[in-house]
Amino acid sequence: MPSVDGVRGLLARYLTGRLEDGSVCLEVLGLEVIDQGRRFTVAVELIAPDGHWRVRLDCDSSEHRIFDGSPPEELVQAVAMSLRIRLFEWWHTKGSERQSARLGERLNQGRFR
Repeated sequence: MPSVDGVRGLLARYLTGRLEDGSVCLEVLGLEVIDQGRRFTVAVELIAPDGHWRVRLDCDSSEHRIFDGSPPEELVQAVAMSLRIRLFEWWHTKGSERQSARLGERLNQGRFR
């Protein structure tokens, strides 16, 4: 079973650095994986056009399969793509949807390792 750090490493390959969706660029500085049993949360630290943020994205039990043994690369890619999509959804809706706004926290300083 991969550890939290192992899962972070698997996802970081696809989620860190410059992410673009055609209208905005998000610079992902790092991520933290918080295992909660059958669910987990990925906290992403990023630089967006309007500042430095930490965004928390909850993952469900189907995505939690990434913790099972040696997860297939297709699963790792699918979970990473889902997280990318949710990051851009957060960005585009944080100003108009209260639920999206609650996912993000503006940071003044500090970074993940």
